[in-house]
Amino acid sequence: MTVIASRKSVFNEKTNLLDKLTNERTERFKALDEARIKGGSREVLKAEYQIKLITDEIELVKAEAAIARATLRKLLFSAVSGPDGGLRIYPEGKTPAGEKSDGRIWTLRVGNKALKEDGLIFSGGGAVVGEIPKGLPVFSVPKIDIKVMGHLFPFAAIIALLGFMEAISIAKAMAAKTGQRLDPNQELIGQGLANALGAIGKSYPVSGSFSRSAVNLQAGAMSGLSSVFTTAAVLIVLMFLTPLLYHLPQSVLAAVIMMAVIGLINVAGFVHAWKAQWYDGAISIVSFLATLAFAPHLDKGIMIGVALSIGVFLYKNMRPRMASLARAEDDALHCAETYGLKECAYISMVRFEGPLFFANASFLEDKITEILNQKKDLKHLIIVANGINDMDASGEETLSLLIDRVRSAGVDISMSGANEAVMKVMRRTHFPEKIGEDHLYPTMEKAILGVYETSHRNGHEEICPLIRACRIRA
Repeated sequence: MTVIASRKSVFNEKTNLLDKLTNERTERFKALDEARIKGGSREVLKAEYQIKLITDEIELVKAEAAIARATLRKLLFSAVSGPDGGLRIYPEGKTPAGEKSDGRIWTLRVGNKALKEDGLIFSGGGAVVGEIPKGLPVFSVPKIDIKVMGHLFPFAAIIALLGFMEAISIAKAMAAKTGQRLDPNQELIGQGLANALGAIGKSYPVSGSFSRSAVNLQAGAMSGLSSVFTTAAVLIVLMFLTPLLYHLPQSVLAAVIMMAVIGLINVAGFVHAWKAQWYDGAISIVSFLATLAFAPHLDKGIMIGVALSIGVFLYKNMRPRMASLARAEDDALHCAETYGLKECAYISMVRFEGPLFFANASFLEDKITEILNQKKDLKHLIIVANGINDMDASGEETLSLLIDRVRSAGVDISMSGANEAVMKVMRRTHFPEKIGEDHLYPTMEKAILGVYETSHRNGHEEICPLIRACRIRA
């Protein structure tokens, strides 16, 4: 057992050192607060430097403790029954001659706390639940310390955000299964109250549990009263029945959860998302695989899905779709490239789809410049603003600059279909005076009718794709 003793000594040393360093860092934070109150910049820098050193050392000790823990968990042992009915543990392969092993492989149970010197816990076969503390926690109002709250606030905000995201993801999965209406605001209020009241019992920050929710759903629960009865059952177990759960295999708990959760896997949802938009399907698949890979840390899989969704959203808004419109056989105006339609040589109708703001204003400018370079006979450019639902100062400034650039190239410019919100922005910045009130049209058809005659004057186009507009006007 000398191998166990040496490795246990290393693990205990690192674990105890970790506790000591954590307490020391707490004291250094107090010294930092005092230095800031006194206003001594030298003392503040010194305290911050010491905190940084201790933090780095804590990370190093954590890594060393993890290595020692993994080494202890990899040790394998054999057990031999003694005359008194007890078991004697030997390293695997070192059972004394003449002694017969019980045939099981035993491992040392190692957690996050230092191992006791007077006794080690071995596990043969599958892991069991083990000892569960009996009784209820001690209820007390936590001490309010503004300084500590200031230090913990950034981390608390992150925990709250991740917890809420996880709870909403679970709630959406449940709502999709039951058809119930989901109220995120009510969910946030409930989670906040649960954490506030949980602090009285010194609980961890809590969030929605996917496994427990799945078991609850599969059991046929229809309302929040199910949680009330579950709580009552948990209280009874904690008060009187915890010794009976000691030998319960953890695999049984895993099987219960797996049987409940497997019914929530909705493959059709992935297929539907892929058919709607391939990148939505890809994000859902990547998020699902990431959640499995990082289990039980579901928040990491959720964060990956959120990051991918935000990335796609930003990319789509930075490079929104722009369509050059032409008239189809049904007399409607469609994207010329998508439907293979012929465009007018003298009038170009460009539809910008999305909000026009600082991130994509240059994209609009580049596309307009590209059109001017490609169409040498172009006489009039119509910006179809039906798809522009919002505009900021950068977007309006880009439009103003485009007016000067397009008209300096000998091409006139108009705008059609701007909604009320966009028009308010443009009127506040005197954009109508810049482009001309007579160059702002309420609809695309009126814009075509307004610019058709002057744009085709002295033209040589035999059949104009917009000729029906001219007939309507006539």
